[in-house]
Amino acid sequence: MLFLIQVVAAGCATLPFQRQERTSIITPAMRVAAIREIGLRAAEADDEEQRRLTEQLAMQIRTEPDPLVRLAIQESIAEFSTPVAEQVLLAGLQDEDLDVRIACCQRLGARGDNAVVPALRGVLEKQDDLDARLAAIDALGGIRTTESVAALAVAVQDRDPAMQYAAVQSLKAVSGQDLGNDVAAWREYATAERPVISVASKKKNLLPF
Repeated sequence: MLFLIQVVAAGCATLPFQRQERTSIITPAMRVAAIREIGLRAAEADDEEQRRLTEQLAMQIRTEPDPLVRLAIQESIAEFSTPVAEQVLLAGLQDEDLDVRIACCQRLGARGDNAVVPALRGVLEKQDDLDARLAAIDALGGIRTTESVAALAVAVQDRDPAMQYAAVQSLKAVSGQDLGNDVAAWREYATAERPVISVASKKKNLLPF
């Protein structure tokens, strides 16, 4: 009986140390929260701070195995306006995780940079997952240029009705034209040598919001 009491007492004596070890473990949720805090700093960061923070996130994502953490990195880095941020988002279009690819499409479309159109077109032409392709179509709808129209021509000619419908909605947003929901008419428009984009539609793309 004395031996048993000694064992229990010894075990209890180690518990505070064990609790301390557990609380020192950095969980994926804690890492995600820390990354999102970085994204919140983007609005007030000067150019040098933006560069430093985006390079920090870019380094982290290169070796990050957890898709939820990679998703948080992409969503946070999208808040920054540096070239590195856009490069990381473009690289994310090839991520093995679908949610990450979709998020990168969405964030690139929101940036409205015509330079990302070829990469979004690549999603339409080379990726098989429907959700990723639909996200790319939606992103192209936020980039009002003739290059975006040409990329959307790939989608409006697809046999999948979901692709056709999404392409028509994005073409409406890009072009400022009113061709209704006539897929054939939109195909003709999108494949024209010089598709017309209304002045009003172009001006929308210049708005800072």
